[in-house]
Amino acid sequence: MTDEFVFTFDPETLREIYADATAGQTRIAELRDEVRDAPDVIAELVARGELVTLLRVSGALDEALDEARRAADRAEIDGNRAQQHMTRLRLAQVHQWRGEFADSNLIVTELLAASGQFGPVIEAVTHQHAGLNDYDQGHWADARDHFARAAALRDELELEDGEPAESHAALAAAIRHLESDEQSETGQ
Repeated sequence: MTDEFVFTFDPETLREIYADATAGQTRIAELRDEVRDAPDVIAELVARGELVTLLRVSGALDEALDEARRAADRAEIDGNRAQQHMTRLRLAQVHQWRGEFADSNLIVTELLAASGQFGPVIEAVTHQHAGLNDYDQGHWADARDHFARAAALRDELELEDGEPAESHAALAAAIRHLESDEQSETGQ
């Protein structure tokens, strides 16, 4: 994504937010042109991936779902298996944000089963998204386990782009919810 706007994460919902909605809308318009004028499948899938994310974060969930489906269809026809995996992961995330957990759970379960064949980066991303999907449903223990796996993989890769910190923050949030639920159950 461009440097025109920066995503931050809400520490409670773990959802992306960006401060400059105008820059986001400008980039969405640019991405629509990039998708239309893409010189090849790779460029189209990259532009569609960013477009899906920006539409989702901006709250345009119907449009995000349409674009995510188009991206998944395009990847299925002309993309490689890793591209197919990532486009389906974005589709699952749109379903998650829409509260369509039957759809997101089905896709995430399938992707988790396949994630190890693509290497540790895609495996980490898949576990992070699986954790977010579980987190939104209040499945704190499952979310914790996925975030822990994502954090471990990202730490092992020694990534410097904020992804390890994102996984650790998500892990801490899931643990807070687990502890809060345990205290509530014991009456403390």
